[in-house]
Amino acid sequence: MAGLKNIWLLGFGLFGISGAIQGTLGFLPLYLRSVGWQPAYADGALSMFHVVSMTFVVPMALWSDRLGVRKPFLLVASVMIALGFGLLSFVDGAFVWMAVILSGAVRDTFMAIYLTMVIETDQVGPVYAGTATGFALAISGIANVIAPPIGNGLTPLWPGAPFAFWAALSLFGILCLALVKDGSRGIEPVGMEVGAAQAAVAD
Repeated sequence: MAGLKNIWLLGFGLFGISGAIQGTLGFLPLYLRSVGWQPAYADGALSMFHVVSMTFVVPMALWSDRLGVRKPFLLVASVMIALGFGLLSFVDGAFVWMAVILSGAVRDTFMAIYLTMVIETDQVGPVYAGTATGFALAISGIANVIAPPIGNGLTPLWPGAPFAFWAALSLFGILCLALVKDGSRGIEPVGMEVGAAQAAVAD
């Protein structure tokens, strides 16, 4: 796996995105309480993140399958996550809910499509799927450990500074994902698969 450039890029892409998510989810309720939100609303913002994430994951993943594309979905989801976290660094009131919904709507979608993209990478396939997935997740696990405390340590700059750091970390992940070559085995759009099957039966 270490010799596959795309797997390294995918691993560091998840390093940026997963580290940012991990830091944000732990810090968000505490941050909102510190700026005057009632505990119920502060915790509710975190719940909203997960609710919208679960709501959109199935339709978005199925849409990706139907169109037969992975990378564009992954990049759009990453940008939405980075933008949402960036907004959290300076917005307040109703805009916090908007930022939470923006980033949360694609969190599980990102992971679903990401893991599929890892497996579909050239030279991976079913044989090395577990190894490739574990390798990428191991890289991201480093960020999950170091990103939260680094971000939390920036609060003396201004209360929302951790979100700015995690948004920047997301941008690093986006850059890595953008460099992944479209050389994966990929999938055909659903309509093409059906057409191919019908042609085979006709023959």
